[in-house]
Amino acid sequence: SVIIVNYNGGPLLSECVRCVLESTVPVEVFVSDNASTDTSLIELRLALGGHPQLRILENPSNLGFAKANNRALELARHEFILFLNPDCILAPDTLARMLALFDADTEVGMAGCLIRNPDGSEQPGCRRSIPTPWRTFVRLSGLGRLGDENPRFENYLHIGKPLPEAAVRVEAISGAFMLVRREALRVVGPMDEGYFMHFEDLDWCLRFKQAGWKILFEPRVEVMHVGGVCSASRPMAVEYHKHRGMARFYRKFFGDNNQLSLYLLILPAIWLRFVLRIIRIPLGWMGVFQDRRPQQEAREVAEHMARPLADISPVEPAPRRAVVTGATSLIGDYLLPGLLQAGYDVHAVSREPPDYGHHPRFHWHHADITRETPEATRKADVLIHLAPLATLPALLERLDGQAPHRVIGFGSTSMFTKAESALEKERELVAGLNRAEREMAEMGKRYGFNWTVFRPTLVYHLGRDKNVTTIAHFLKRFGFFPIVGEGVGLRQPVHAEDLADAALRAIDNPRSFDKAFNLSGRETLSYREMVRRIARAIGVKLRMVNIPLPVFRGGISLLSRFPRFEHLNSEMVTRISQDMCFDNSVAIAELGFSPRPFLEDTPAQG
Repeated sequence: SVIIVNYNGGPLLSECVRCVLESTVPVEVFVSDNASTDTSLIELRLALGGHPQLRILENPSNLGFAKANNRALELARHEFILFLNPDCILAPDTLARMLALFDADTEVGMAGCLIRNPDGSEQPGCRRSIPTPWRTFVRLSGLGRLGDENPRFENYLHIGKPLPEAAVRVEAISGAFMLVRREALRVVGPMDEGYFMHFEDLDWCLRFKQAGWKILFEPRVEVMHVGGVCSASRPMAVEYHKHRGMARFYRKFFGDNNQLSLYLLILPAIWLRFVLRIIRIPLGWMGVFQDRRPQQEAREVAEHMARPLADISPVEPAPRRAVVTGATSLIGDYLLPGLLQAGYDVHAVSREPPDYGHHPRFHWHHADITRETPEATRKADVLIHLAPLATLPALLERLDGQAPHRVIGFGSTSMFTKAESALEKERELVAGLNRAEREMAEMGKRYGFNWTVFRPTLVYHLGRDKNVTTIAHFLKRFGFFPIVGEGVGLRQPVHAEDLADAALRAIDNPRSFDKAFNLSGRETLSYREMVRRIARAIGVKLRMVNIPLPVFRGGISLLSRFPRFEHLNSEMVTRISQDMCFDNSVAIAELGFSPRPFLEDTPAQG
């Protein structure tokens, strides 16, 4: 079992997973994603999303390295588990050669290999000793230069020493590549989730050592590791968690016998180092220091490795063209890979197309569909419109009789819930939705295409949507949630992936032709219960605060002035106590629509 924790891993994530899947050893791969905000996850789905040995776990927030690893570990089935960073590249025989170490010696509990930087140099940390307080003092004071003459002053990092000719026993290896025997893991236990990131690997190595298991370093097996890709987007937070983890490590293992030196020397030195590192970061931005650019290195490595992706579609590729407008939406994250896996030639349209999806059957088109008409749309086999439904009739009209054979659009149940809104803007939205549905039906008859309209309820994709994620951000930032009245209005949140699945099911299903379907989630929850579920998923202890209606309206008005909350308005307050439930039984019967329970895939955090 191979476990890869990802957070904004960029283009190398797909290459890393592909290398693992090409191993000569049968594998199952878990990608535990910590709510990435880049395109790494959708790139992975486009490249390998249909692979039967790959499972993607979407965590509700950044759980940290240890907790995200442990979540996947609960699902792993095999006797050996590789914990791998998403910016590592393996050879096909890497795992087979490493497993041979365990076959040769049943006392081996953990093993690592020679890890090289993209320039071929050895990466620090792939062979090392435990950094005891004394060893740390030796390294920071510069006394490590005397290590060749006196073993007492030996550096805990072994980089620079001659490489051994065969596997040797060491005290610690790198967390970028850790192969572990399950039998040993049962004795030692999983990673300590008290570390957010950094030092959980040293903690684990020391616990394996204390339990009597051997840790081996195999220099004859090499892995390339760019390093720092997932950390590059938040350097200051990374430095904080790194030094916090360092302090935790020393308190946990060396506090009893070194109390005086710990609190007088080691902990102050750790936080002094943190301050110096924080000062260095903006100086690096200003060009004072020539720091590494790991994301640029990752792009260069990915481009160097790029090759045509194998077609992993479960069916033979059909000569059918699917066009998706508004393709960068929440639903698009799942719909684009689904169409690709179904064998379509996929054309994605966006005003700001991103740079991902390098596949021979995947194409991005730059267009503003409110005034431009992508040529790929003409006589396409299917058009799935994820942009606002009100923009679809005008687009179809501009095709001059060359409309697609099949058209699927996404509207909203807002056409019912906002019909009596006090805000003119919301009433105009409702009028636009109603008008678009009428015009689609008329155009279908006129131009000879079959249409379907889906009306989702509250759409969520935790980390990307503007509904559930707004609540999650508020809870994380302020530690409480304001509510008017009892918050008993009912909701049926529906996941974006379930909506993408409905669209895929509808394309060739005659029972969906020329109809509109309400698509709601499986569960009906009160607003209060929905907030409680979100708080549990992101690990926040919920405090509900009842707010008088006028105060709540004023607070919403104030929040809406900030970019993150600009979509909020006073009518949302009124709707908190209203039921917004819609029957989805027709979609279940006609399409096999099968939505998941709310936040089903997210682990409760404590």
